[in-house]
Amino acid sequence: MAEDAPRSWLGRAGAVAVEVATKHWGTKIMAFFLALIVFIVTRDEVTRSFTIPLRVVDDPDRVLLTAPPETVELRLRGPWVNVNRIAAVELGTATLDLREVRPGPMELDPAAIVMPPGVVLDALDYDHVDLRFEAVIERKLTIVPVVVGAVDPDHRLVATRVEPDSWIVRAPVSDLKGVDQLYTRAVDIDGATASVQTQVSLEPPPVRLLFFGVPTGDLPSVRVVAEVADVIGEIELEVETGEALREALPELAPSVLPGAERVSVRGPRARLSALTGLEHPLRPMIEVETASKRGAPISVTVRFEWGSEVPTAAAEQLSIVPPLIRLRLSPQGVELPDAPD
Repeated sequence: MAEDAPRSWLGRAGAVAVEVATKHWGTKIMAFFLALIVFIVTRDEVTRSFTIPLRVVDDPDRVLLTAPPETVELRLRGPWVNVNRIAAVELGTATLDLREVRPGPMELDPAAIVMPPGVVLDALDYDHVDLRFEAVIERKLTIVPVVVGAVDPDHRLVATRVEPDSWIVRAPVSDLKGVDQLYTRAVDIDGATASVQTQVSLEPPPVRLLFFGVPTGDLPSVRVVAEVADVIGEIELEVETGEALREALPELAPSVLPGAERVSVRGPRARLSALTGLEHPLRPMIEVETASKRGAPISVTVRFEWGSEVPTAAAEQLSIVPPLIRLRLSPQGVELPDAPD
């Protein structure tokens, strides 16, 4: 009987163990997997490094003379699952706002970097450059129009101007030293016979300037005017008057009538060339006044008009000097005016 007692106890214990292992087996399996997930999620924390870009916000009243780093390095800490699923693009950028920082070693505020849920920023590493600034000033600079080429030989360049004739710029003090003027891009006036007006941009200045009212990086557009005028010339012409006088004064002998008169023609040199080669560019028109008494000298006015061969455009811009001549004719010929006392 004594030997049967231990065996009975062992049998009962084994039966209980089998019953515990097999009873509610579904619940036990679920609990196992939940414990496994908790283990994976809560196992030891890990760290991982990420590189993100540094965004610099400019200060309109000063310029940064030193170059900040282009990137910064973040070291994140957290559970393995949280850290391992983060992509660098999710972290965005770090920001250096030059409107708020002071000269000296560059310092970034870790609190300004937003972390994804479940991780913390363990360290923030970057090159600690020394920030140095220079003041930005405003100045009004004169604009100089630039023209190239020569106008037509029968014309001349009177003046050049630009509208507007100045522009307000902003730049660091050191950049504006020695910069007193702005220049337009070249305007070609070669062979011009009339005034030239055109819209052009400015020539890029030797230093980087900010132009008021113009998007950053762009150059202003201005209007350049090159005033071109005619070259005034003068030629002398001999106008035949004998035939016209004979028709108007048949009573006088042809020998006493002047056969020609010399007059000048003035005007744009380009228009004077239109008279070259014309046989009769001017024609005389005779006006005879009635003599006060028989045998008295006859007063005659010889007016000069343009011949039919002269182009209308030329006739409108040319002048005849003198436009008329007054004569006193008698059977003895042309009487000279009395000399002044």
